[in-house]
Amino acid sequence: MPQGRRGRKEGMARKDRVPRGYVPILIGQGEEREKILVPMEHLKQPYFLELLDLAVQEFGYEQQGILHIPCTTQAFQSIIGAIPKSKS
Repeated sequence: MPQGRRGRKEGMARKDRVPRGYVPILIGQGEEREKILVPMEHLKQPYFLELLDLAVQEFGYEQQGILHIPCTTQAFQSIIGAIPKSKS
C-alpha cells in the first residue's frame, strides 16, 4: 500500500470519525475538557457565535486541530439548549 494512503488510514481510527453534518468541539477549562459533536447548523446561530467569539478572545484565530471553546460543560449545554431545534 502506498505510504500516503496507509498513514492516513492508520492515523484515523473508526471511532474518531465525525459523522457528516457535525463538527467536533472541545469544551472546558484547565484539565476538565470534553469532546462534543455539534450539528453544523448550530454554528450560524447567535448563541453559538457568542461562544466562537469567546474562543477567539481566549486563543485567537490560530487554533490548531479541534476547535476549543473555554467554558464549562454546563454553560455549553445551556447555550446549546437555547438554540431552536430545526424542523426536519
